[in-house]
Amino acid sequence: MHVSDVTGRVLIELREAGDYPDNPFLNAADLVPFFPDGCPDDAPTDWPHDTVDYEAPHASTICPHCVESWRADHRVSQPRTVPAGTPLSLHFPWVAPQPVPATPAGNGARPADGTDPQPAGPSA
Repeated sequence: MHVSDVTGRVLIELREAGDYPDNPFLNAADLVPFFPDGCPDDAPTDWPHDTVDYEAPHASTICPHCVESWRADHRVSQPRTVPAGTPLSLHFPWVAPQPVPATPAGNGARPADGTDPQPAGPSA
């Protein structure tokens, strides 16, 4: 089997996900490969091992034989066929990293544009 033949995906969400929003290793949800004929023993040819782990069958993929074990801890969507070129997996983290506002060197209290803060008027 070639990786381009993997056209099924399921969306999974950890059932107790609300208990773990600070855990950097758990995502809010994941879109993972679905194999209708069973998870293969080995990763399909050209599997992108640098971005998608394939430790063993059923570890990060889902099939009709293992879906019930996944449902013990996860909500699992019905499988859907996806268009060619869809990434094998997508991960939805809890919070996107927030950019740190730029400040001039040595003075974190001043605005990034270099202006001085103005005091509020007497009517404030």
